[in-house]
Amino acid sequence: MTTLATRFKKIQIAPQVRDILPPLVGLVLITAVIGILAPTFRQWAAIANVFENASILFIMATGMTVALIANCLDLSVGSTYALVSVVTGQLLINQVPVPLAVLGGLVAGILCGVVNGLIVTQTGIPALIATLGTQLAFRGVANMLGAAVDMSRFPAEFDILGSGTWGPVINCVIAFGVVWFFLNKTKLGFHAFAIGGNEEVARLAGIPVNRNKIIYYAICGLMAGLAGIVYTARVDMAAVNRGQGMELWAIAGVVVGGTSLAGGVGSVVKTIIGVLIISVLQAGMIHLHVPSFWQQVATGALIIVAVWLDFLQRKNRA
Repeated sequence: MTTLATRFKKIQIAPQVRDILPPLVGLVLITAVIGILAPTFRQWAAIANVFENASILFIMATGMTVALIANCLDLSVGSTYALVSVVTGQLLINQVPVPLAVLGGLVAGILCGVVNGLIVTQTGIPALIATLGTQLAFRGVANMLGAAVDMSRFPAEFDILGSGTWGPVINCVIAFGVVWFFLNKTKLGFHAFAIGGNEEVARLAGIPVNRNKIIYYAICGLMAGLAGIVYTARVDMAAVNRGQGMELWAIAGVVVGGTSLAGGVGSVVKTIIGVLIISVLQAGMIHLHVPSFWQQVATGALIIVAVWLDFLQRKNRA
């Protein structure tokens, strides 16, 4: 007669499930602790607010997941977010039909990503420096286009994209579906893991590394732009100061979820968990009346721990 312990040993856990268990357990524990300490956090309004905020950040983080898997760091997504918001707002106030205005905003986001990809691949400038430069440049363009311009009171058919809980969540699901399919069912997606794992080996294997990197940056810009459009619709106003520091939150959500900063490892499913951890932690500290500066300290510490754990995992694999 087998013991209960022996039966548990025989249970086989799929590698995909085992991979997401650590961040998932962390999410459950953080949520449970905050729920116990802050009764107001258990109310539906608080939970809905977490999902609304997480959905917009997650849309941006899906693109960042693709970029980091391919080892294409992008620090300009916050400025892309703002620039797309301004471009879309300008088109709307100039009576451009909503579908064309949204399309114009998304094209602007893609172009921002293409610019990043071209600079990184054609000049050899490290992605950290290149995208830090474009972060300032894109923010400057947003200021040129939108400074001192009232961009608000948009058509109702545009505002529905970000209204209530379901508008952002539906767009979040669309972003997840697109990126999951791209990473798991397309050759370009498989190549992202190869390039991030070892760029030189990928090049020797005949993978067009530079062309693919431009595409990955374009996807990152596209998702940053979609996030900017959804938030603009949510607040019914476009402004040049949107998205400041948001690139750090997007990177944090991706890394906390388990995607490696060194490239080659990651999953958009894990990004969902990472973004939820960040959003639950932020909302929980507000409900616990934690001062804002301590909120920043706690979130920064969480990012450092996540990067440290990633470093230890890569060291063990080596």
